[in-house]
Amino acid sequence: MSGIYYAIVEGDPLDNGSDSRVIGGSEYSFIEDQYGRSRKQTHLGHEAWCGVCKSFGPILAGAGIKESRRGWEERLKAFEAVSGDIVLCKCERHPRVVALYARCCTYEDYECGELAVAAPIRSASVPHAIYDEQFSLRDSSGRALAGVRYRIVTDRGRVISGTTNGCGETERIATDGTERLTLYTSGVFTYE
Repeated sequence: MSGIYYAIVEGDPLDNGSDSRVIGGSEYSFIEDQYGRSRKQTHLGHEAWCGVCKSFGPILAGAGIKESRRGWEERLKAFEAVSGDIVLCKCERHPRVVALYARCCTYEDYECGELAVAAPIRSASVPHAIYDEQFSLRDSSGRALAGVRYRIVTDRGRVISGTTNGCGETERIATDGTERLTLYTSGVFTYE
């Protein structure tokens, strides 16, 4: 899918809560987190711990970003992991990695119409996780609705206003736990 993706580093959580986290990282590449601590950058193939099924699993591409937009580490012969990639643990619904510590490092993929295939996953009830959502507005023929004014209201009362980008996308809305988001557009439609 098009949009903004964030680098994954050692210690980043998985979206299934518990004590799930990324445990692998490169010895060659570090990103400083918001507290000034250097964290090892994670690449596809590095491992994560799933606290739900109590198993380790490799991180695989699944975020939907095109391969050409990912960073490449020549010494590891591996692409960099990004927010939304999946962990191949023993769970029926494979969790996704969530960027928490390296949100200063972004990967942009805004080529409208060329959507990469994301790995299918079933929805699951998550007790507590960090969410990062975005709406994509399209007309009935699938074309992006650029320049549409919108307002998003969370069930906790936060209001986010803006105009859709060239790909018809709103800004990303990060929430700490599950929240209902209601989208109002400049027309007569309301989306939840």
